[in-house]
Amino acid sequence: MTEQDSSRANAMRKLGIHEKDGVATLDRESLMNSVGGWLGIIQSSVPAALFVLVFALTKNTVAAVVISLVVSSSFVVLQLVTRKPVTQAIAGALGIALSAYLTLRDGGHPADYFIQGFFTNIAYGLVLAISILVRWPVIGFLVGLFRSEPLAWRSDKKLLRRADLATALFVALFSLRLAVQLPLYFANQIEALGIARVAMGVPLYALCIWLSWLLLRSSISATK
Repeated sequence: MTEQDSSRANAMRKLGIHEKDGVATLDRESLMNSVGGWLGIIQSSVPAALFVLVFALTKNTVAAVVISLVVSSSFVVLQLVTRKPVTQAIAGALGIALSAYLTLRDGGHPADYFIQGFFTNIAYGLVLAISILVRWPVIGFLVGLFRSEPLAWRSDKKLLRRADLATALFVALFSLRLAVQLPLYFANQIEALGIARVAMGVPLYALCIWLSWLLLRSSISATK
């Protein structure tokens, strides 16, 4: 596979689309692939859910952190054993490790487990917002890679406008997560924060991908 083909395949995965009979389409399979499949959903949801569950039942921060770390690490091992890409699993494990440090450090408290997620949302939201301001919306760039037009796509003003809107959807997603979850963090509502973290994770991300497809499907061409 050439570098161009690899970039195009990566763009397709992030956009949640695939080619069927030479036509770009979004369906259940491609949407699931964009969020990492069932394993990706489990990886992104279960460690945090287990942390909240164990803490709610035991009020033992160490036990809750250890269990979430063990489960996250098991995903990395599973990816290695099955010889699948481990980037997402390793990134998740590093995130959990950072959350464990923030929680268990001197002066830390259970709600600090979720701090890493706040900074992740801030970072992604800022990058996407800046890309809109400089008129290089990230979603449009991905469409350009898919069309094998990494630069020329910007001359399509209709695509540029719709790519701005699609990128703004994800800015709104990351902003909404912060707007809902930060007050829960400062109120030390750990159980509610954990529920919000899971509920506003993959489901809302998948919704944004679907809405982006509705905005962009008339502009996406399957021809290279």
